[in-house]
Amino acid sequence: MQRKGQIDLWLLLTASLLLIIGLISLLSASSVISYQDYGNPYAIFFRQCLFAVVGLVAAVVALFFPLDKLRKMSWLIYAVAVALLVLVLFVGEGTKGSRRWIDLGIGTLQPSEVAKLALVIFLADYLSKVKEKIRTVKGIGIALITMAIVGILIVLEPDLGTTVAAMATCYFMLMAAGAKSSHLWLLVVLGILGVIGLAVIEPYRMKRLMTFLNYENDPLGDGYQLIQSIFAFGSGGIVGVGLGQSKQKCLYLPENHTDFIFPIVGEELGFIGTFFVVLLFGIYAWRGLRIAIKSKDSFHSFLAVGLTMQIAFQAFLNMGVVTGVLPVTGLTLPFFSAGGSSLLITLTSVGLLLNVSRYVE
Repeated sequence: MQRKGQIDLWLLLTASLLLIIGLISLLSASSVISYQDYGNPYAIFFRQCLFAVVGLVAAVVALFFPLDKLRKMSWLIYAVAVALLVLVLFVGEGTKGSRRWIDLGIGTLQPSEVAKLALVIFLADYLSKVKEKIRTVKGIGIALITMAIVGILIVLEPDLGTTVAAMATCYFMLMAAGAKSSHLWLLVVLGILGVIGLAVIEPYRMKRLMTFLNYENDPLGDGYQLIQSIFAFGSGGIVGVGLGQSKQKCLYLPENHTDFIFPIVGEELGFIGTFFVVLLFGIYAWRGLRIAIKSKDSFHSFLAVGLTMQIAFQAFLNMGVVTGVLPVTGLTLPFFSAGGSSLLITLTSVGLLLNVSRYVE
């Protein structure tokens, strides 16, 4: 094990700013729906702050947790995550026929969020062991099997958006490991065909795809959410209408405190505010990939790639959805969207990435 050094202060500052701005944005975006559902405009915000505190504790633990022990535990972490994904299919809670959360009594746990992190840790360990063998059919085949197990279980919840994000993160890790380009291209083709196939067999997914292509044709129906989202960005202009002054949060824009919180940021803080948020996620990706490149240990390097892309790629996917560039997938915006499991895993991932940065020379 290499000698420990100083953590990446740029990464720490960037993650801290994202968390602070995310909590402030949620305070505004959730106020109306929070008052409607709980009789208190701060209920959702206070709950998110509680999760933030727990997440920060988890981040500190992750920061000082021995990475060699984490590597040895990768199989166990993966097995626990798979067990939770199986369990949620039988005892899970959800809405509209989905089963995504396990009631713990004091709160709920979303196993798919745990599984995303577990898969990154497991795959980083596996890739560091097989090395050049990842270019063989057997080498990449074992990796794909472990990915498929997690992906299929998440799809069964069903949660296609999280599946796409998790598999894309693994794809970047395979690319970093030096997998053959022919294998990677085949994965892209199979992934696209898989998403299309899942859309075809589920009417609501096909409906989302059709809405994405022609959302203007049904402004009061299926296209309503995206139109309101774009309207929020347009209303914000260059400097925004002011923090807390959003009109779209007044129940005009559905899911404005979860998947569609970024348009509220755009409305209140304008182009300048949204550009700054995008810049922060860009800096996070830059520092994370820099850590991966400079890491001497292959496990550290692959782990850094996974932890970086897990957050950055999901953020840009969410931004693509709310701006109409991508079909609606139901993905949260890391650091911003309400959701305890998401924030907890995000902050734990940041802690682990900062941990890896201590071994960079």
